[in-house]
Amino acid sequence: MTKNYICDACHQAKQRKIPFFPSNTQTAHAFELLHIDIWGPCSVVSMLGFKYFLTIVDDFTIYIWLFPMHNKYEIRGSIISFVAYVENHFSIKVKTIHTDNGIEFFKHDYFASKGIIYQTTCVETPEQNGIVERKHQHILNVTRALLFQSKLLAIFWCFVVQHVVFLINCIPTPLLNNVTPYEKLHKKLCDISSIRVFGYLCYSSTIIVPGVFLGFKSNTKGFLFLNLNNHKIDVSRNVIFYENSFSYHSKLIQSNDSNSFSLPITQNYA
Repeated sequence: MTKNYICDACHQAKQRKIPFFPSNTQTAHAFELLHIDIWGPCSVVSMLGFKYFLTIVDDFTIYIWLFPMHNKYEIRGSIISFVAYVENHFSIKVKTIHTDNGIEFFKHDYFASKGIIYQTTCVETPEQNGIVERKHQHILNVTRALLFQSKLLAIFWCFVVQHVVFLINCIPTPLLNNVTPYEKLHKKLCDISSIRVFGYLCYSSTIIVPGVFLGFKSNTKGFLFLNLNNHKIDVSRNVIFYENSFSYHSKLIQSNDSNSFSLPITQNYA
């Protein structure tokens, strides 16, 4: 009787990943499937001490939520708060959450208590979490572009990524037949009247100081800006913009010191 032998050397020599094919998963409602991932640690700690950010992408609307974090231990609280936010503001339950195999996501007791199906990727297979992985690439590409254009230091990245997500959610995408993620989720057009060029010169008309526009503060009808006099982050609705001048770059040229604004900068908008 002839014995069949398996050649281990052949398998080792020809080792490769099996090709990936487009996913057949289709969702019909918002929050039916959430893709979640964490990015970081960043090589540069932000001016507010952040090293990571958590990204949540809704499969149906492609809407993005981003949460800066100091460490990975904040993930549990962020996910619990987000699920509560969805239930309270959209009157709908999160059905499924999809993440990679990071142990920081393993909250089986919580997911079971909420009736949420928890899906994970295979080990060392980030392609199975491709939607949020590609969003990270998109977010970081635009973030770098805004930093390069404004000549801001890398310590401002926490403000840039949040502003980038705001812009992405308000821009029409061919993935939604040229509808914006904001409109797909909220059933109304996004108000873009307040959008300004990130990093441009601005003046607060109440305290009469020059500043650098850094985006918007959540749940507040005001503009975030870096006060160039005291290096604090201020918030005001009374802001005049000069969208032909990158004030930060001009200040660096005048001071001839590219690190002059990386010294202690405090937040003043909590």
